[in-house]
Amino acid sequence: MQSYDNLKTVVDAIFVGKERQFNRRFLTMANHYLFEPVACTPESGWEKWQVENQVGNVREWLFTPTPKFSSFDDLNAWLALRCQELANRRHPEQTGRTIADCFAEEQPLLLPIKAVFDGYVEKTMRVPALQIEVQADCSRYDSLRRSCYEH
Repeated sequence: MQSYDNLKTVVDAIFVGKERQFNRRFLTMANHYLFEPVACTPESGWEKWQVENQVGNVREWLFTPTPKFSSFDDLNAWLALRCQELANRRHPEQTGRTIADCFAEEQPLLLPIKAVFDGYVEKTMRVPALQIEVQADCSRYDSLRRSCYEH
């Protein structure tokens, strides 16, 4: 399960409680990656606190004080080292175990990504029978192959 705020790109309509009409293309992506989206209750920030708190913790652990690097390669090498160090910290909920220990136990349960999701904005349009190409939202859509090409 993955919790989402009620962002317009994910939720088409908000009903009573946690009932939502999710965007059809977003649900297609959720099915592709095998997760169940759950929307937060409007104006109930505490429902997302754990995720937002963890983002803040990682930001503080890695980027306070703000590091400076001369290249992306240097940054990536430093981040890899810092992630190794953080993985050896004690897990906050698992007594006597490190974060790396817990991940090693869960890693075999993760499914490999076999195919990348083809993300695009889906829009229903009427196209004359003999017309092959359609212009929409600054992108060219080939109606025969149903693929998008940027200009």
